[in-house]
This record gives sequence, C-alpha cells and structure tokens, in this order.
Amino acid sequence: MKKVIAFLFLAILVPVSAWPSPFVASDPYPASGVQPDGFAVSVDGGAVVESPAQAVTGGVRMYFDIGGLPAGSHTITVRAYKNYPEPWTRKESDPVNFTFTVPAAPSAPAGIGLIR
Repeated sequence: MKKVIAFLFLAILVPVSAWPSPFVASDPYPASGVQPDGFAVSVDGGAVVESPAQAVTGGVRMYFDIGGLPAGSHTITVRAYKNYPEPWTRKESDPVNFTFTVPAAPSAPAGIGLIR
C-alpha cells in the first residue's frame, strides 16, 4: 500500500512530459541575437520535418524527439530558419550534421519455465 501511495505522489509531482526521452537539442540562441523561428530537420537523408523553436530561459533552442528510431547508426541534418516579411522571405543557416547510434535491445530470454 505504501508503494502505491508513493507512486501516486510521485506521479502528481512529476508530469509525464517531464520524464526523460531521447531528444537532440541545440545550445540556446540568446535573446540578444537573431533567434530562429524553427529548425528544418532531416533524419538519414529522409523528408525534412520542421520543428518550431522552443523557448528556454534567455532564448530559444531546438528539441527534436528521436525516441522512435530503430537501433543502429543515424545522421540528423539540421538547419535553423527565420521567416522574414517580403521581399526577404525565409532565410536558412548552413546545415549541421550530427551522427549517433541508437543501442539495440537485448535478445529475448531463453529457457523460461516454472521451477519448484
């Protein structure tokens, strides 16, 4: 019973969105400079996904969820972008590549059975 109460207490104090998840994140862009509106992200050369800039203390940064990637080596290409009014339209930074490895799950257990 004490374990259930402790779990419920913890669940109330720590919202689900605050639990760790694998993200790729940038350093913050300070409020004193040109802050991007978002980031154009491509995983392993695939389709570009736009990820809006996330506000943090003193600026904005990129957070991109990589939780659904399969095991193996992956490369993410990121460009920061800023949308300006006509005639300038959208400006993008040079691309930045980041390579990382998602670890594999262990193999299934073998020899499972009941013992006495």
